[in-house]
Amino acid sequence: MQTLEAIARRKSTRDFNPNQSVPDEVVDTIVKAGCQAPIGGNQRDSLHLTVCRSRDILDEINQSTAAAMKIDRRDFFYGAPVVIFISASSKQMAPGVEYANAACVIENMLIAATDAGVDNIYLWGAVQALAKNKELCAKMGIPEGFRPVSAAAIGYSLSGNAQPRELSVSLSANDI
Repeated sequence: MQTLEAIARRKSTRDFNPNQSVPDEVVDTIVKAGCQAPIGGNQRDSLHLTVCRSRDILDEINQSTAAAMKIDRRDFFYGAPVVIFISASSKQMAPGVEYANAACVIENMLIAATDAGVDNIYLWGAVQALAKNKELCAKMGIPEGFRPVSAAAIGYSLSGNAQPRELSVSLSANDI
């Protein structure tokens, strides 16, 4: 698949098949794509990726998130069999740069996932609740001094693959 075709096909999936796993070599390729993302100040050691395939851990995060949000329990990961969490060190070169860095990592992973025929979604809400649960972060192997800032859920949709959409660009009269 060409880059622009993968970008055109990428969509947020909210109906993953929890019983269809993603092959390890595909997950590895997706993670490697994330590791190639541009990072502010080239501070590569300021981010940590955690691949979670444990339904038990994801259920714990769901319960913790639902409790924090004071809502009935639901699946904040939409049944995805794999969730890749991006955590950031407290040592950042500028306030908020960790979110920009995580967004670059995740966008690379989402495009790579789409290119591999794997459906995906960018996640934020449940990750914010997880960041407040130090015990669960430790259980997931997130290093001391890091906190989750974003995640990408990957898997295969129950409703099928996305159809390409038209990519269009609108230029203003001031463009040179």
